[in-house]
Amino acid sequence: MKGSCFPRSSYIFMAAAFVTLFASGPAYGTSTASHGLTDRVTAEKPSATSSVTSTPGVGASSADLTTYDYGNSRSGDDSYESAIRKVTSRPIWREKLDGAVYGEPLVYDGVIFVATENDTVYALSPKRGGVIWRLHVGTPVSTSVIDSAPTLSGGCGDIDPLGITGTPVIDPLTKQIFVAEETEVGGNGWQDIQHWLVGISLTTHRELWHRQIDPPDANQADHYYTAAEQQRAALTLLDGQIYVEFGGLFGDCGQYHGYVIDSSETGTGPLVFYQVPTGREGGIWGTAGAFVSPQGNLYIATGNGSSTSLAHFDEGNSVVELSPLLQRLGFWAPGNWVQLNIADWDLGSASPLAVPDTSLLFAAGKPAGNGDVGYLMNDSPLGGIGHGAFTGSVCPSGGAYGADATDVIQGATGIQIYVYVPCGSGTEALKVDPSVPISFHRVWGPSTGDPNGPPVVAGGLVWALDWTNGLLYAMNPQSGHVIFVRSTGQLNHFATPAVSGKLILVPTTAGVEAFGVA
Repeated sequence: MKGSCFPRSSYIFMAAAFVTLFASGPAYGTSTASHGLTDRVTAEKPSATSSVTSTPGVGASSADLTTYDYGNSRSGDDSYESAIRKVTSRPIWREKLDGAVYGEPLVYDGVIFVATENDTVYALSPKRGGVIWRLHVGTPVSTSVIDSAPTLSGGCGDIDPLGITGTPVIDPLTKQIFVAEETEVGGNGWQDIQHWLVGISLTTHRELWHRQIDPPDANQADHYYTAAEQQRAALTLLDGQIYVEFGGLFGDCGQYHGYVIDSSETGTGPLVFYQVPTGREGGIWGTAGAFVSPQGNLYIATGNGSSTSLAHFDEGNSVVELSPLLQRLGFWAPGNWVQLNIADWDLGSASPLAVPDTSLLFAAGKPAGNGDVGYLMNDSPLGGIGHGAFTGSVCPSGGAYGADATDVIQGATGIQIYVYVPCGSGTEALKVDPSVPISFHRVWGPSTGDPNGPPVVAGGLVWALDWTNGLLYAMNPQSGHVIFVRSTGQLNHFATPAVSGKLILVPTTAGVEAFGVA
C-alpha cells in the first residue's frame, strides 16, 4: 500500500511455521434478542470434523451461503440460483446496525448473518431485516489507540474503529459461526490490543469460546506489533480447522508481517502459524483469503515484502501453496518481484482463484510498471520465481482489488471459461484457454459505469458494486452489457454482494440492505 510509515528493510527471516498453545478464555458475549422473533435454527450434535466446500454441506441448503464467495474454491459462482429477470428499484429493507459491515453477508437456514466493526454479530430476518438476535463479543479499537503504538503514527489505517472486518464462516454440521475480531482487552492503550477467534452457537446465540490468535513474540521491535496487524481476509473452514490470515494497515504502517493462523474449530489444541519470511510486510489482505484446492491445500497471495535484493527472496508478491498443517509446499513469484516490492505493487491486493474445470489458478493485483497484469499458472507444483505462468493484460486502469469470480458457459463453440476481475476501472471479463500453452485474453468491460467491487455470478448475471459511488450493477456474463443499475447506501472498500433466494444483500457503512429479485 502507498505511503509507508516505516522505513523499508532489506533483511529477511527464514520461512517457518510456529506452534504454540493458548488456553481459551471465559465466555465474553451475551446475546440480545429483539423484534420478538424466535430462533429458527434447530440443534444438532456437533461432529468431530467438518468442511465447507464449493457445494452446500450436510445440514445446508442450496440457498445457504456459509463462507465467502459460495465455497472454498472462492469461485463467486452461485450455480443454484434460477435466472433473475427483475430487481426492485430500491432496497426492500435497510437494517441499521451498530457499525460498518465489511464482510460478505452469509445465509444459513433462512437467517442472514453479518458482523460489524463494533465487534457485534447479528442474525437478521430475510423478510424485513429485523434483528433476530445479536451478540457483542469485544471492544473495537480506535485508530487513535492503534496509531499510538511504536512504529505507527497518525493516519495509519482507514477503518475506525477496527473490530470484525473479514467475512466470518459458518459450519452447518456443528451449527456455529466463527469470527475473527480486533479487540481492546483493557484500558492501557495499544498494549491491550489483541486479535481473537470466537466461536458462537447458532442454537443458543451464545459465545462458546474465544482464544487469542496473535502469533508469538508480539510487541517486540524485531518481530511485530499487534496494533500494526489487520485481519481483513475471509476465514476458511476446512476439516474442522479454521484458517485466519493477517496483513497490515492501510499505508503499510509499522512493524508487521503476513501470517496464516490455524486453529481447531473447538477452540482447543495448539495454534499453528505460518509467517511470510520477510523482514516486514508481506501482508495477506485479499478479501477472499485462502482458497482450497481439490487436494485440500491452501493458496494465498502476498503483498509487497521488504527485500530489495534478488539474492534475498522473501515471498513478497507471491502465490504460496500451504498444506493443512501450514507447511509450505511451493510458491510462485513474477520475475520482477523486487521491483514490485520497491514500488508497493501488491500482487496480493486480490486473492488468488481456482479456475474451474482445470488445474490452473489465476492471480492479479495492483498496477505494475508495465501496466496491470494477471497471471495464469498450474496450481501444483508452482513454478518458483518467474517460471510456469502466462502473463497478460487485465485492467485498463486502477489495478485489481478484493476477489475475482468465475463462470463456465456453454457457448456455440463449446465450453467457455470466464474469470471476472474487480478492476478499479470496472469489472473486466477474461476468457481462459486451458489448452497448452495456457492463456487468457480480455473479452469485455462493462457497457457503462465502473463496478469496481468483487463480482459474484448468480441468476445468470454478474453482480458487482461500485463502492466509490454506491451503486449495484448486474451484467451479462458474456458481453458485459449492463442489465440493472441500482443505488445503494454508502459502501466500504471492496464490498461484496451476496445473492441468496430472492434477495441481493449489500453490506454498507451503516449495516445491510436487501433488494428483491424475481
